[in-house]
Amino acid sequence: MRKKVTRVDVAKAAGVAESTVSRALNDSTLISSDVKIRIRLIASQLGYIPNRQAVLLASNKTMRVGLVVRTYKSFSPFTRSYFPRLLDGVLQKAEALGYSVTVVLDKKNDEYKDLSEMIYSKEVDGFIFSVTPLEDPRFGDLLSHKVPFVLVNNLFQGADCINCDPYAGTRDALSHLASMGHKHIGYITGDSNYWDGKERLSVFQNLCMKQGMEFTLCQGNFSKRSGMAGAEKLLADRSGLTAIMAGSDRCALGVMEYCKKKNIRIPEDISLIGFDNLGPARDSVPGLSTIHNPVVRMGSDAMELLYQSLIEKIEKKTSLLIDSGFIIRGSTGVPRGQ
Repeated sequence: MRKKVTRVDVAKAAGVAESTVSRALNDSTLISSDVKIRIRLIASQLGYIPNRQAVLLASNKTMRVGLVVRTYKSFSPFTRSYFPRLLDGVLQKAEALGYSVTVVLDKKNDEYKDLSEMIYSKEVDGFIFSVTPLEDPRFGDLLSHKVPFVLVNNLFQGADCINCDPYAGTRDALSHLASMGHKHIGYITGDSNYWDGKERLSVFQNLCMKQGMEFTLCQGNFSKRSGMAGAEKLLADRSGLTAIMAGSDRCALGVMEYCKKKNIRIPEDISLIGFDNLGPARDSVPGLSTIHNPVVRMGSDAMELLYQSLIEKIEKKTSLLIDSGFIIRGSTGVPRGQ
């Protein structure tokens, strides 16, 4: 009787790790198309037939993952465009992998939920964190209890993390402004308690200095209200300022609302650029030029990483940076007098 071909046999024949074979057969975005094709061809030639169901039964999995969503006192999180888009990405990949998704609000009565207990009681197999501050106290405890989790828009040593790299989109946005004659940019920051708030600001500053552009900073926190307040400060005495960039689309829409109240025309009087490229940026009048944040893809890749951790027991952790882009719409134009 012919010996059953295993994944180990395929890995040896291909000269790769066993985890790479699994990723290739599950169409992971973490490896190249050429590698996938080569491994699939070898698997076919050897007669390898994956028995995923047997693996799941043996591992006693619930086939559910928890998407941990931040609890806000003033509004429901899913009224914000970011969370539905992230959920889209998680759900699409989860369904393809045979998993379901449970939304977990991170707090109850102002106290963090015991996520480890949800694992031990077999409610879910692991977690994807949607929004977390840099100093979130839970990560070390979850790692010590060997709870599988992935962070989106954050970094923590020893954890799988996925982030949007703001460099490419910010570079293209500044080049776009420079090409039209803008030389002095106002910037309303995001919340510095969060990785993306700090990283977006750092990249903006470094690129402005590299490109020789003058800039003025104003503290914000991603919110529409901070955009309105920031616009008031920046536009009180422009001193040659001809454009504003904001740490988020919501913040940029706050700038837009302030300008409408003060009869400041966009882009005739001031150009405006946001960050995220979510639904409201497309629907605003004028349409908001913005840096594209690949939120859906980050959700999908986060689910992929969590799956690899759950099924393959991969101990080496991954930190992925996904490139941003830049979308030009009607909120940017040539400065007055050019």
